[in-house]
Amino acid sequence: MKKLRVDRAHGMAPHQPLLLLAVIELIEHGQVQENKIPLSPDLAETFLKYWTKVVINRKPDIALPFFHLKSRGFWHLHPNAGYEKVLDVASRIRSTSRLREVVAYASLDDDLFTLLTVPHDREVLRQTLIRTYLPDFKQIIEELLAETEQIGAYRADLLQRVEHTFSTQNSLEFVQTKEPIRTAGFRQAIMGIYNYTCAVCQLYILTMDGESVTEAAHIIPFSISGNDDVRNGISLCQLHHWAFDRGLISFSNTYKVIVSELMSERGPTEWLLSALSNKSILLPEQDKHYPAQDALAWHRENVLRQ
Repeated sequence: MKKLRVDRAHGMAPHQPLLLLAVIELIEHGQVQENKIPLSPDLAETFLKYWTKVVINRKPDIALPFFHLKSRGFWHLHPNAGYEKVLDVASRIRSTSRLREVVAYASLDDDLFTLLTVPHDREVLRQTLIRTYLPDFKQIIEELLAETEQIGAYRADLLQRVEHTFSTQNSLEFVQTKEPIRTAGFRQAIMGIYNYTCAVCQLYILTMDGESVTEAAHIIPFSISGNDDVRNGISLCQLHHWAFDRGLISFSNTYKVIVSELMSERGPTEWLLSALSNKSILLPEQDKHYPAQDALAWHRENVLRQ
């Protein structure tokens, strides 16, 4: 991984080492499990996370390192069908959308990818990248890595808790977890379970920097329950999250939408809440992740306007 470009002529812009740090993190967390690295929202979001900690007053552009790393010898681009010649002759690809159109995925040298799947070797390579290209940001990056590890551990703990009986009572462990860690871990768990899709309208919009139209909503508000159990959560788009929190909609014990009659509305039919009445919601693939019946009952009794 020597001789990476950091574009010091235009101010510090270490696109290439930051992209590799992002790839290392996705491999570490199991988000890349084979030697195929697509230009995905997960990769872009992770790249942006590092960028915002290291670079000031310069717009990030993940398309630059994703394309130009091919000149370093260990990073290989694989074209989509029909774009083989385009990739062969292209000296640059300016936009992320065009790059995704042309390139199916990148891969590393097989030996390098194998090294990155081994925890000790992966850490040695990560520290070499930081020491060689980002020595002034070593502490910042290590703090970011520690925070990411805590978020991942909290997310894993939430998913493991479904093996136990659901409780609506406050949990001291949830409450004592630092707010940024708790919030990010809960969001990751819920977004993973529902694949960034609104349970009510099944809207899915995920940008290339990881932003989603959906939000991780608590069924019993955390301020009341202190409960981040994933069975106390559901993925909702911003409109339906707003309506749910204000008691305009709720869900039955058969997971169908209940719409409050205590409101008036008008507009396009597809946006009307009343059009959702008795509609089945999107449920997780595994029934152990379904919204808890006790939580739904609490919402119907305490929030739904009726």
